[in-house]
Amino acid sequence: MQVYFDLDSVTRHERAITIGVFDGVHLGHRTLLNLMLSEARSRNLAATVFTFSNHPQSVLNPPPPPLLTTIDERIELLSELGIDETIVMTFTEELSQRTAEQFCWEILFGKLNCKLLVVGDDFALGYRRKGTVDRLTQIGKDMGFEVLAIPSVKSEGVRISSSEIRQMLLEGKVEKANELLGKPYRIKGFVQRGKGLGRQIGFPTINLKVSQEKLLPRFGVYAGKVFMAGTVWEAAAYIGQRPTFSGIEVTIEAHLLGFNGSVAQGTVVNLELLAFVRPDRKFETVESLVAQMNLDIQAVKSQLKMMTGLK
Repeated sequence: MQVYFDLDSVTRHERAITIGVFDGVHLGHRTLLNLMLSEARSRNLAATVFTFSNHPQSVLNPPPPPLLTTIDERIELLSELGIDETIVMTFTEELSQRTAEQFCWEILFGKLNCKLLVVGDDFALGYRRKGTVDRLTQIGKDMGFEVLAIPSVKSEGVRISSSEIRQMLLEGKVEKANELLGKPYRIKGFVQRGKGLGRQIGFPTINLKVSQEKLLPRFGVYAGKVFMAGTVWEAAAYIGQRPTFSGIEVTIEAHLLGFNGSVAQGTVVNLELLAFVRPDRKFETVESLVAQMNLDIQAVKSQLKMMTGLK
């Protein structure tokens, strides 16, 4: 997949385009993206996603929500879906002031040679969101591109949205969130040196440094998988502040089941969360924490075994 971070570097050829943050690249997004891909292939157009490195709310209504997917994670997921091109722009105050007509004329038509614009039926762009589907359809007729709008995808009668999935994760409902995402919730990070507390009590972990923009789910213990250096490890993951040790900083760490080696600092890791095991809590003694961690490991193994059996 070709990725552009500057409109001036984009080559001008005929494209099918969709526009949005696509935070999480969830089932609703995937339905739209797959339709765009299908239409692009049938019309011999490049399937192109126009997205933003920052959430528009960082400009329109700060502070922005934490992200389900950082821009790097989003690019990876879009590439996995088979998208041809992703154009990544910074959402700015200047961009927010452009009218729908200006955006379409200068960018969609002028820079990108859009022939097909695929959007959700509630989509709108431009200053004060005046570029509704109806208005864009009229603009498209004048500028030579077609607008295809698809209905929102629903789950149990409710529109699937990034905000709904964020709330599920904050409540620890990771399995339900994963259903709506269409894949396990993924946290990408780099291995960094920890304090060695896990190793001291018999549960060595890898500690992850992640983007400050990333949404961290409810603090606690999770069953998950770690992907690193071409290998997959089942893992008991912990996200929290280590209250037993009077911690303040938030820690993201994973104990790899059956792993006895070491992992170099800076190693890129993808941690997938599959099930919530228990909430974070403070233990009165280290011994009681260790006893609970042994139970946690067994619970994680049981969860992962059950999930494997369901496949």
